[in-house]
Amino acid sequence: MRLMRFQYKVEHISGKKNVIADALSRSVGPISEADVMFMEEVELFAVSALHNTATSPRLKELKVQQENDEVISRVLQYVRSGWPTYLPSHEILLRPYFECRSRLSTIDDILVLDSRIVIPHAERLAVLDKIHSGHLGITKCRSRAAQSVWWPNMSQQIAEMVKKCESCRKESNVQQPPLLRSEFPSRPWEKLGSDLFYFDNKWFLLVVDYYSRFIEVALLEDLTSSKVILHLKSIFARHGVPEILISDNGVQYASEEFRSFAQKFSFTHVTSSPKHPQGNGAAERAVQTIKNILKKGQDPYLGLMAYRSSPLENGVSPAELLMGRKLRTTVPSLPSVLAPKQPDVERVKQKEAHARAQSKDTFDLKHRVVVPPSLSPGVKVHVRDLNRDAEVVSTSPARPRSVVVKSNNGVPLRRNVTNLVPLQNTELSDNNNVT
Repeated sequence: MRLMRFQYKVEHISGKKNVIADALSRSVGPISEADVMFMEEVELFAVSALHNTATSPRLKELKVQQENDEVISRVLQYVRSGWPTYLPSHEILLRPYFECRSRLSTIDDILVLDSRIVIPHAERLAVLDKIHSGHLGITKCRSRAAQSVWWPNMSQQIAEMVKKCESCRKESNVQQPPLLRSEFPSRPWEKLGSDLFYFDNKWFLLVVDYYSRFIEVALLEDLTSSKVILHLKSIFARHGVPEILISDNGVQYASEEFRSFAQKFSFTHVTSSPKHPQGNGAAERAVQTIKNILKKGQDPYLGLMAYRSSPLENGVSPAELLMGRKLRTTVPSLPSVLAPKQPDVERVKQKEAHARAQSKDTFDLKHRVVVPPSLSPGVKVHVRDLNRDAEVVSTSPARPRSVVVKSNNGVPLRRNVTNLVPLQNTELSDNNNVT
């Protein structure tokens, strides 16, 4: 059976010209006990295979179904009588079988591909359910099927079966989408990120400039919107009012008082998707930087000054990018070095663009990113963090990957696409591919 797929020609060669094979056939080595046991096992297996083929009631049922299947019954006729050199044009449904005809045969009148039973069309959905009964992944299900069954396009149908399985989709691992590269701001203090963090039994407010990475930190006496707004006003009084302030959806930022503050000070307040802190990534990274400073240093102000005066990867310090001058620190320096000097903005932008491109490539490769599905209004989804089904209400180009959904209770929710699992049903493909 294994040789049926090959086209070969048997040619006789006299012993004197076929010296290697002839010599080996005349010089048989001693047969070890292990060789004897192996040959006995092979013989037992062959006898078992001959006397126990296709005898179960289930296989007998498949045999009847094959004979009743319009396509497979024709294939059986060709297997028994021989395939033509060219398949007739009216036998288009037989093409996937014709392409692998050298591998098709019968065992006890059951059509098989190598040693795999060819499943009739009427039984394929039932067999797919059995293959996926353990809710294994696509690769495992394909491997399981390849051990015993086959039909045209089986591999693709297994993939579709797994993808449309509601239980598997809801419990699937989060697949990271490609990293979105944020645009480098055109000037200092144009775009800020803000966040609250907890350290050493105290709450702090953090503000970071997207352009210079200059960080401001303030100790909060309480967690009210009023205190957050008060410290933001103090920071804005030193550096000016930004165009955009990005934050999470904490109650301090979501209050009506904060909305009035943003309107009065004429800046746009943008919130990241709930349950998706990566949407405020600059502030999240700045929080980790400040926490390290607070953990390691006895004087946090010296640590903050050291950070602000140290060059970034683009070669310029946060203080220089924001204020156009180097800071005088406890490290000795010449007065001429401290003279105001604007950094080369174009060079900084080029370095930033290169670094962000490298960062994206590294992230995408490391996380094996997958392009998220397009979610249009009306699509049914499963909200991972709530373990609840919902329906997409709207999307916004201004907030990529942020989707508004509505669950059965009618309350609209905003979530990142990584937190949503599409639940739309898909029909199994019936393309006749030989897989």
